[in-house]
Amino acid sequence: MKAKPLFFIILILAFIGFIDATYLTAIHYMDAPPGCGESGGCGEVAASEYSTMFGLPVALYGIFFYLAVMFLGLLWFDRGASFVPKVLPIISAPAVLFSAWLVYLMLFVIEAICWFCVGSATSSTLIFITSVALYLKTKA
Repeated sequence: MKAKPLFFIILILAFIGFIDATYLTAIHYMDAPPGCGESGGCGEVAASEYSTMFGLPVALYGIFFYLAVMFLGLLWFDRGASFVPKVLPIISAPAVLFSAWLVYLMLFVIEAICWFCVGSATSSTLIFITSVALYLKTKA
């Protein structure tokens, strides 16, 4: 697989994550529980003390992460910036670790699952995996 399809996959994943994080941020500021359906625990997760960090909703940090990934992807498409495949794994690794921490909190501390949060964790994990594949592909 060439580099261009991997960048396209990263852009799609970042856009999905951006929409998800934007929804969660909007719900936070509207002071409304996310709609997870009958079996969802989104309200419990959103109301927990772990839903904010330094006074800001955790999802807002996700928005910044996904915007950065989209910006870098578009920079590569537009300018062919060769540093981008090196930078993407570096900025996505902390996002995966933070997402893993939040999933741990959901499962073992809050004991509720927010499917929107799981979606964001999945997006960031797939971005990391794809960015590592991209780095290895462009390194060779």
